[in-house]
Amino acid sequence: MFARKLIAEVAGTTILCLFGISAAVSVVAAGNEPAGLLIVALAHGLALMAGIYAFGAISGAHFNPTVTIALAVSGRVPWRDVPGYVGAQLVGGVLAASLAHVVHGPRAIEAGLGATAFGSGVTVTQAAVAEALGAFILVTAVFALAVNPNAPRGLHGVGIGMALATQILAFGPIAGASVNLARTFGPDVVLTFAGGNPAWEQLPVYLIAPVFGGVLAAGLYALVTSASRRSEAMSAR
Repeated sequence: MFARKLIAEVAGTTILCLFGISAAVSVVAAGNEPAGLLIVALAHGLALMAGIYAFGAISGAHFNPTVTIALAVSGRVPWRDVPGYVGAQLVGGVLAASLAHVVHGPRAIEAGLGATAFGSGVTVTQAAVAEALGAFILVTAVFALAVNPNAPRGLHGVGIGMALATQILAFGPIAGASVNLARTFGPDVVLTFAGGNPAWEQLPVYLIAPVFGGVLAAGLYALVTSASRRSEAMSAR
């Protein structure tokens, strides 16, 4: 049973990262800079949406270490499952980047393989805050639409996908709006072996900041829902 969950996480993460990476490569190759950010944001959002509806019933459709850790912190995923989930997601990220390299060929490396990196003149603090805020809105959407038992049924994929797209539109130029270690790790690994120039020194920001933002969102959700339940209980009296 757990093996099925891990396979679903590999497949879903691969879908998310493959189409996100490929969109970024295509935008650079086509020189379509004015609409590039919108195209990349929609590609990520729609790919995440597809993955959620395809594999959500099997693994919960995390596809992102940030989401897995936030759910574990809130007690909704056993901590013993976290290493397996995160490992599967990282495998999916590397597989996605490898497939993008195969499909797009040398121009994928020339375009940077859609790797997430700091924008020109962006400081570590700016990048970290942007990644934390992006993760915050994504995880908030996960808890509001997938965890909340009162959420509208069937709309979780749309809402969570659009939350990912929204934070890319808002923070993409700052640090790539990864909010997902798998999305950053995959291209960096493939670039390393394919003669590219990955920014490994920036990896700690993509490792720590999204988790901080995701855990903060999980904590806020728990605080608000707990207060709401207490209010309802007092009103019932």
